[in-house]
Amino acid sequence: MRTILKRRSVLYFWAMFDLFYICRFVWLNISVGRLPLVDDILSFSEIYPQQGVYSIVFFSFSLLLNLSIIFSLMMFLNGWKYAHWLVYAQAPFRLFFMIPSISILLWVFKFMSIGFGVIFFLIVLISEVIKIGTFILMDNKN
Repeated sequence: MRTILKRRSVLYFWAMFDLFYICRFVWLNISVGRLPLVDDILSFSEIYPQQGVYSIVFFSFSLLLNLSIIFSLMMFLNGWKYAHWLVYAQAPFRLFFMIPSISILLWVFKFMSIGFGVIFFLIVLISEVIKIGTFILMDNKN
């Protein structure tokens, strides 16, 4: 019973950060009069002809990552036993798009006026190592 509580605590911990990311994403879009994801798709369809095929790949992976964060929130809250696979799959995309799993860091960095650079990349990398590490430790105990 004790490991279930620890597993549940880990899942809720990471669900909290996914929820914060989603709320921040929605808030930032609504605050400028945009519908989250919908306006992104519409805007992309306007610039796609100028940007070319590579933009489809980047946009698709970015959209997929955002949708997978919503999915991971639901899976963490439901205690899905295969949640660790979703965490491992998201990690490279989070690193590529510079979206830390400890999503409150985005707000902290904006508040502190820290731009995207080597320091930010290292913090995102550390964030992902922490997340993957907690899931590896959790899986080893189960």
